[in-house]
Amino acid sequence: MPRSPIAHFIVSTLLAGLSLGAVPASVRGQAQPIPSKPVELHIDSGALNHSGQGRQVIWSETIEAQGAGWLRLYFDEVNLDPDIDAVDSSILRIISLEDGATQHLNAWTIEQWHHSTAYFNGPAVLVELLARPGSRGNRVVISRLDVGIDDDTEFPQTICGTTDDRLPSTDPRSARAIPIGCSAWLFDDAHHQFITAGHCSTSSLQVIQFNVPLSNGQGQIQHPGPEDQYSVDVSSKQSLNGGVGQDWGYFGVYRNTETNLSAYQAQGEFHTLASSPPPVNGQNIRITGYGTTGNGVPREWNQVQKTHLGPFRTFSGTTVRYHTDTSGGNSGSCVLNEDTGEAIGVHTHGGCTSDPGSSNQGTGSNHSSWQTALANPRGVCAPFALNVPPLTAGQQATFEATDVSPGLTVYFIYSLAGTGETLVRPLGVTLGLASPRLGGSAVADGNRLARLTRVIPANARGLTITIQAAEAGRTSQIATRLVN
Repeated sequence: MPRSPIAHFIVSTLLAGLSLGAVPASVRGQAQPIPSKPVELHIDSGALNHSGQGRQVIWSETIEAQGAGWLRLYFDEVNLDPDIDAVDSSILRIISLEDGATQHLNAWTIEQWHHSTAYFNGPAVLVELLARPGSRGNRVVISRLDVGIDDDTEFPQTICGTTDDRLPSTDPRSARAIPIGCSAWLFDDAHHQFITAGHCSTSSLQVIQFNVPLSNGQGQIQHPGPEDQYSVDVSSKQSLNGGVGQDWGYFGVYRNTETNLSAYQAQGEFHTLASSPPPVNGQNIRITGYGTTGNGVPREWNQVQKTHLGPFRTFSGTTVRYHTDTSGGNSGSCVLNEDTGEAIGVHTHGGCTSDPGSSNQGTGSNHSSWQTALANPRGVCAPFALNVPPLTAGQQATFEATDVSPGLTVYFIYSLAGTGETLVRPLGVTLGLASPRLGGSAVADGNRLARLTRVIPANARGLTITIQAAEAGRTSQIATRLVN
């Protein structure tokens, strides 16, 4: 079917003169929501079939919001005819007309993105529906935009002393969490997922961004390309929002739509979380995160990554205090013991002033409910299912991994040495096996099932085999079988 004419939809100057007004200092923490404005839409492609050859654009629309610094789209309905082999499904392609940044969404990833898109710089995007051959009923209904707006408010600061000493930084473990306006960081759980503050773990904890560019001259945030944006798995969230020393969040994100990589695979580094903060003994604490700016600091640094090092003040109960600069947007930052390189907590609350004895505050990693959550992960932080049948020497056995990612390779791994801990950097996971060996692999189908059949060697009788499966960013539970 030939490409349909492009309809040009302009969101009129609803944005003109819009102001958020003053933002008061938070009494509960240091989140700083991203200034934005929702705009209601109703754009409907109608149900479309494709009987031609190859995947083709069968519908497109340019959406422009005059005066917007950035856009994010939301959908009422999306029907992208899936391919059961998860190879050649119908897709949506969204392209920023400002910088060419592009995101592709299929029937599975649109669900992971909660019927929304990544964030795109500029006032306009092109939306294209590419249908697979023989597909029927492809449809997209766009219901809303979120648009970025200017806000020149001088945000509340919790600077220790008289000057903001934070400097731009590029720690690959640290991420911006939006639209809540917090920070988050990769750490050493089995799937290398995220820690943030509990008061950041609301319904507005939706998208995680790495490699964040400078903001514009007015302090309005700019976005990395979709290849550096990850959708939060709502089912993975666990948190506590109980005030100073009682505030933590643990969650995971889905693989990236453009690279198929987990966040850790793409970033390559993670923090090691200590079981408890140490006694105070002259250590320095580094806070790295995405705080707001004020007091003459360049507006281009607003809610981009900055870092500062200051003295460790106190550790009492589950509260850590430090004389290190922070501001709104720093909630969720890693509290890093610079002397050991270990994460000892999560930054949550301000408190620093020009008083040399003042401090900013966070929750220590010894918090019991935090440790309980880490031991009982959910969603993408948790293992997927591995089904292992009884094993008989000289006979075939079929291994199945369920609830895995369509179209992704699943690796079936075994060990004769039992359980252990083995980091597999290419997959971005830590296996629970000692001396692991690859038994084979299979590609998951559209039903989220990967199946591998192997003949168990005749000389394996009497051996105890420990088995685990892994895909990019996730592992299964561990199974142990005695070969009959």
